[in-house]
Amino acid sequence: MFRKIDVMMTMRRLAVLSFVAIIFSTAVAEEKLSFNRDIRPILSDKCFYCHGPDKNTREADLRLDVREAAIEGAAIVPGNVEESELVFRITSEFEDELMPPPDSHKSLTDAEKELLQRWVEEGAEYEAHWAYLPVARPNVDAEGAAAIDAFVDARLQMEGLKRSPEADDVTLLRRLHFDITGLPPAPSDLVRFHELGLEKYVDALLDSPHYGERMAIEWLDAVRYADTVGYHGDQPLEVSPFRDWVIDSFNSNKPFDEFTIEQIAGDLLPNATIDQRVAAAFNRLGPSSNEGGIQDAEYVAKYQAERVRTTSTAWLGSTMACAECHDHKFDPFLAKDFYQFAAFFSDILEKGAWTGDGDYQEDPNGLLKSGVILDGSGNRGRGPMLMVPTEEESSRLAGLESSLDSARKAYEATSPEFVSAAKKWSGDRRGDLASNQPYDYVYLEDKGEKNEVSTNGWTFVTAKEGNVYQGNVARKQESKELIQHIGNASKKPLQVSEGDVLFAYVFLDATNPPEQLMLQFHRDDDQWNHRAWWGSDKIPYGGIGTERPSHHKRGNLPKVGEWVRLEVPVSEVGLKAGDKITQLAFTQFGGLVYWDTVGVRTLEGEYRGGNLPDEIRAILTKSPESLSDAEQNKLVEHYRTVAPELEPRRKEIAKLEKEVETLTTAIRKVPATISAKRREVRVLPRGNWMDKSGEVVHATPPHFLPGADLVKETEATRLDLAKWIVSKENPLTSRTFVNRLWARLFGNGISNVLDDLGSQGEWPTHPELLDWLAAEFMESGWDVKHLMKTIVMSETYRQSSHATPELLERDPYNRLLARQSGIRLPAELVRDNALAVSGLLNPKVGGPSVKPYQPAGYYQHLNFPRRTYEADMNEDQYRRGLYTHWQRTFLHPAMKAFDAPAREECTMEREESSTPLQALVLLNDPSHVEAAKSLANSSEDLTDLFERVLTRKPTEEELRVLQELYESEKARLAKDEAFAQGLLAVGMKKLSPEHPVEIAARTSVARAVLNLHETITRY
Repeated sequence: MFRKIDVMMTMRRLAVLSFVAIIFSTAVAEEKLSFNRDIRPILSDKCFYCHGPDKNTREADLRLDVREAAIEGAAIVPGNVEESELVFRITSEFEDELMPPPDSHKSLTDAEKELLQRWVEEGAEYEAHWAYLPVARPNVDAEGAAAIDAFVDARLQMEGLKRSPEADDVTLLRRLHFDITGLPPAPSDLVRFHELGLEKYVDALLDSPHYGERMAIEWLDAVRYADTVGYHGDQPLEVSPFRDWVIDSFNSNKPFDEFTIEQIAGDLLPNATIDQRVAAAFNRLGPSSNEGGIQDAEYVAKYQAERVRTTSTAWLGSTMACAECHDHKFDPFLAKDFYQFAAFFSDILEKGAWTGDGDYQEDPNGLLKSGVILDGSGNRGRGPMLMVPTEEESSRLAGLESSLDSARKAYEATSPEFVSAAKKWSGDRRGDLASNQPYDYVYLEDKGEKNEVSTNGWTFVTAKEGNVYQGNVARKQESKELIQHIGNASKKPLQVSEGDVLFAYVFLDATNPPEQLMLQFHRDDDQWNHRAWWGSDKIPYGGIGTERPSHHKRGNLPKVGEWVRLEVPVSEVGLKAGDKITQLAFTQFGGLVYWDTVGVRTLEGEYRGGNLPDEIRAILTKSPESLSDAEQNKLVEHYRTVAPELEPRRKEIAKLEKEVETLTTAIRKVPATISAKRREVRVLPRGNWMDKSGEVVHATPPHFLPGADLVKETEATRLDLAKWIVSKENPLTSRTFVNRLWARLFGNGISNVLDDLGSQGEWPTHPELLDWLAAEFMESGWDVKHLMKTIVMSETYRQSSHATPELLERDPYNRLLARQSGIRLPAELVRDNALAVSGLLNPKVGGPSVKPYQPAGYYQHLNFPRRTYEADMNEDQYRRGLYTHWQRTFLHPAMKAFDAPAREECTMEREESSTPLQALVLLNDPSHVEAAKSLANSSEDLTDLFERVLTRKPTEEELRVLQELYESEKARLAKDEAFAQGLLAVGMKKLSPEHPVEIAARTSVARAVLNLHETITRY
């Protein structure tokens, strides 16, 4: 901590600074230091935590991130090393004076101390952080790709280096293919490459539909795209149309500003198209939870914070996440900035807890737009889902809805004859209500009836599919042993009276009758001890061989081949007047039985007249003459629901509704972003969602960034945010995107920390090049293909990746760009490459996610619900890795082995590990084994096999090694032909070659070639 200096410290200081002055005076004069390049990285890493933007951790009330504050406290005296407290502290020999303190483990190196001393001597000039300065196009005497070379050459000249020679044609061809389409070239592509020339060939690759697939991989990492919800049970969530939109956007070269606006605010655009609304699903791609017991408000806060992290990282290359709990310790982001940014997303219709305990900020039903349905049939649905139909599905849906509209109009037509029939029905019902004769009250008819009985997806049949006693459907139940169907009737219990007789209708199949039938009734005191049965005593419930109300025999099995009414007097199964039945079960042992129409024959007046709503029952108790017009209309409308003459219409409507439901279920969907009432957003002290003491904030971009004042504070929307993000005043977006693309094409970014262009990031190795690319990108109309083409056409890109010993020693990580870099293929492309060279690849673009082979039991710990993994056993098995089902908590193991991210958070750069698991995947994963055998079977010889994989012929030495491997494998497999047959049986496509041992031996060679470093590396 900086503090006042006593006499002893002054004496020490004079001694130290005298030594410093001697050292500094002997230093060789060098180029003037740059604060951003040379000084800020040191201060940010070693000093800003205690003397930076965050007032909560600031020591001695000293700031070193602001020049005026540093000078005011005499920590820095520009031009005067002897009087600068900073220089004294960093060079002190005494631990109690030394800064940074030894226990911080942030000690300065001698070189860093010398740089700080030089900087103070030169005047301690500060600069605004480079990434926050406006993008200005540097002057350069070249255009297009040549400008890139000019910037690179200028830096190399300063370093006394020069560019490497251009890569050979095969290497360059493979590099272009992997970088632009992600798929390897065929040997014949080399001829086409020579015929077309570089520029036309690049244009052809950029026009390939596979270009969008390759570009999508990194973007899906950034926007945390996955096929599951992430939290708790990590259940599936359909989102694949968003992936298709990303691919299509890159293929159609959608300008990046439009690409951005549509994702953040596509739903807010005037007359938004389905595609724009699909794009807006970006806002709902983050993890969500339906775990029981979670707090709604807590998860609302989590989701809003996650959107801030993702948006600020993916587009702004900024670590705003560090400002969620306090002001950023290194950059100018305040905690208030974080929550003002979150307020842009506060209008998104959602729950925090996707359970029965979660609440929307307003009723969603009034907000649902065309094509949006609520995924909320259960409490744990994920809210509004946007249907994304194909043209064929749209046409079918429109036809069905038109037919349904016509059927409903015909059903709702009211003629004088219909009114007369309604009056007669009303009179009959009055008679029923006044009668003292037993009455059949139908308690359960069709599933989903108004009595709200839950049927939980059991099998039902219509009259066309099986036997139905009455209504629309019956329960079909078939088994070789015990089976039952339990209906939960707890929402409307059936109260029995003395003398009541319960009944149900059954139809026993004549060719496959059951051995026993049982009706079970559950009382509201949680007891199932009320059962009646017919036939043989096979069902153990209540005790086989006993006679009691819990196991009461009613007789033999009823007749087969016709509907029969089973009757059970309530007294015989232990039910007494006033008891309430909350559940019932259709139970049988073996056979095929249709069950239908459950009810009670009763004298109880409450049940007279059938399933009459209370309001209709009340009207029928009045005299006809006293009814108002409104009451008479209600009787007519109720009669419409039960009128026998309208039964065909009701069935037609039910059929059409079922067809609409079936089609709607089949149509692909994405989570819909719908703008609703804004939630109140406060600064949460230390990120604590329960602390409501923070200031209420409004949607505003970070206060210090250019253009932030263009957004109106109280009215700003996500659309305002999106437009600001891609405004030319915003210095971060273009730099972030071009830096990330550069990293993909060269192995390193120009600024190498892709997710942090702030103080903890890295000063660009070629700042003028970065700004030239950013300016070129914006001035081209945010043209991504133009940017890609400009880079790959440069001589810098086309260099050999071979490093001389001198160059490797001078620049081991290729930061100076005197060569290209060898880059291992990303996880998706490792498998794509094997499928492509083997001829197995299914090149279809877009569509739902697919499931390649996966080890058995991998999902054994995936719960809520328990589930198994079923690999696709059709041509989907051979789709590109981009389309693999992305299970966040149990990512496909081959993907994981090659460092694909779980996508639980925005990922701007993948790790690149090298582990034995990767070799094992390449050798033993069924996808790779199947690719190897397909490659072996379709290759003419070992030379052809090698060339198909690596686009070049093997050298003599390589061919000799391959031949030796082939011969040794052939000899080994000749002694174990069963093993050879087993090898050829791996995978979905079986081989039955005439000479299995030879093909199996060649498969072993193919496995080795597919495992080569050269095979999975783009040079």
